[in-house]
Amino acid sequence: MCGIVGIIGSSTIESDFNEITDLLQHRGPDDRGTVVLDKKVFLGHRRLSVIDLSLNARQPMSNEDKSIWITYNGEVYNFLELRRNLQDIGCKFKSKSDTEVILKLYETKGESCVNDLNGMFAFAVYDSRKNQIFIARDRLGIKPLYYANYNGNLVFASEIKAILATNLIPKEINWQSVYNYFSFSFVPNPATAFKNIKQLPPAHYLTFNLVKNELNIQKYWEPFSEIKNNYSYFELKERLRFYLEDSVKMQLVSDVPLGVFLSGGIDSTILAALATKHSLKKLKTFTVTFPQEELVQYDESKRAKYVSEFFNSEHLELPVESTKSEEITELISCFDQPFGNPTFYLSYLISKLTKEHVTVTLTGVGGDELFGGYSRYKVLRFAKLINSFPDLFTNVALKMCDLIPREKFSPLLRRMKLLFSSFGSSFSKQYMMWSYYFSDLEKSKLFLPSFSQNKIIKPSISLINNYLNHSKDLNVINSIEYLDLNMFLVDNLLEYTDKTTMAFGLESRVPFLDHRIVELSLAIPGKYKVSSLNSKIILKDTFSDLLPSSIKKMPKKGFSAPIYIWIEKYFDFYFEKILSKSYLDKQGIINWDYVQALRREHKCKKDDNSMKLFSIIMFDVWYKKYFS
Repeated sequence: MCGIVGIIGSSTIESDFNEITDLLQHRGPDDRGTVVLDKKVFLGHRRLSVIDLSLNARQPMSNEDKSIWITYNGEVYNFLELRRNLQDIGCKFKSKSDTEVILKLYETKGESCVNDLNGMFAFAVYDSRKNQIFIARDRLGIKPLYYANYNGNLVFASEIKAILATNLIPKEINWQSVYNYFSFSFVPNPATAFKNIKQLPPAHYLTFNLVKNELNIQKYWEPFSEIKNNYSYFELKERLRFYLEDSVKMQLVSDVPLGVFLSGGIDSTILAALATKHSLKKLKTFTVTFPQEELVQYDESKRAKYVSEFFNSEHLELPVESTKSEEITELISCFDQPFGNPTFYLSYLISKLTKEHVTVTLTGVGGDELFGGYSRYKVLRFAKLINSFPDLFTNVALKMCDLIPREKFSPLLRRMKLLFSSFGSSFSKQYMMWSYYFSDLEKSKLFLPSFSQNKIIKPSISLINNYLNHSKDLNVINSIEYLDLNMFLVDNLLEYTDKTTMAFGLESRVPFLDHRIVELSLAIPGKYKVSSLNSKIILKDTFSDLLPSSIKKMPKKGFSAPIYIWIEKYFDFYFEKILSKSYLDKQGIINWDYVQALRREHKCKKDDNSMKLFSIIMFDVWYKKYFS
């Protein structure tokens, strides 16, 4: 796992480029490499050594005649098989790395090489014979890749900070992205919060012709290849078992110590079971704990410890005993964009602990999106029925909710209110209400009129509709799954997983996101994933022989931060001392009166506005850092 950066068509001097590359040192603390090619191509690499620790695997790496160069971030898990196939047709290798396998595969197959890769990756290949840069990102967007094509220069990097440091790209705000951020708490791809910088979307590759200055982007994969196969339930389980077990086996390959993030939930327990089964060494497992009595509902330590004892792993716990608001807000530097999911702080803390013991970790990210693990999957099965209720019923039900006394925030009450509020709404609006935060109506109150009038803004729900239209042939559960894979997973969960683990040079692997499993999942009927009382049905059934019986029966807890407590306990000062009326009026974006209304509702327990308030804070931190 590494950090990559490149500048094409610039006169930037090499010493500056070394400094730009070193901005990604946290992603690759073990080595640095830079090359200048044909006086117009700068490629940089920061290396985290995981496969082939020798100097033969240094990057940027070239072929024998130095006509092709690669800088690469990621892991290709089937590289040994690909290497053997390439050797069979006469290819010779100087290293044992997967980097060289990609290089030889490109030399043999060109752009279509991406179709053969099973793994997580973002890489750039400079082909001097074609005067072309070829940049590719893995199918699910596990590894990030940002780029800017401006004024004859193409700049790309693993993180936005390296692109900004070139000073070749004007630093301007993408207001549509800011608007979308307040809907989702993250910035949806392919845009970023910077007007001139974009993400290369998952499952896409980019080619840039250096002679014509032509840039083209193409999608190389859609996860629909299995949906027309009429597998029986037994066949689906058989395939799922094989693919996930094979995925874990491949992802256990490492020349450095490896562990598992363990919550004690279904996904991480299955990974621990398979890793224990196929690992030659005793497994190391890691979990976050909340010792405080008020946070007991967030604590996963008991069942994580039970699972670790069941599999006889070497288990380590990280107690989150105090929360540092300054440390949380400073983490905006990891993302370079506004990011409002506070779970990133827990991921940051557990990554810090884990790196002291291992260099690679497996996580259960993706299990919920592929097998219906969220409550919204259960509710949205009845979207058409919910849509049929009249407004009168909705209004009466919501008023009844308001009459229910509350001494603290109740997740059940919140879900009841969401359910009643969604009556009579379209499917996409129901999804937005169940999954995210500020509605378009609420954002019209959040932003000052002067801001709203001067910006041309599309409704955020249009992004949802685009993905739903693309998956209209799928059943309801799988259509939501496709939507979550393309937004919630890549721009939220995978975003904070990558940024917080790589902050410490820790490589995070996600076995559930093997593309074969994703393709199979979209062929599984929704009834095999979710019922009114159960979720992840086929996943639990497939691996029931490996799971402790008590774990199968436990309700989902989720890896989440106690943000409603943090807002009151650690962040109230931000609204009192920093987001003053005079400051926000001068800023000209956020409406101070509406922020105060959100605070009052939160303080009197009328509504849990913690995620909305946290999103406002993280936006302001980002805005100050980059534009103020």
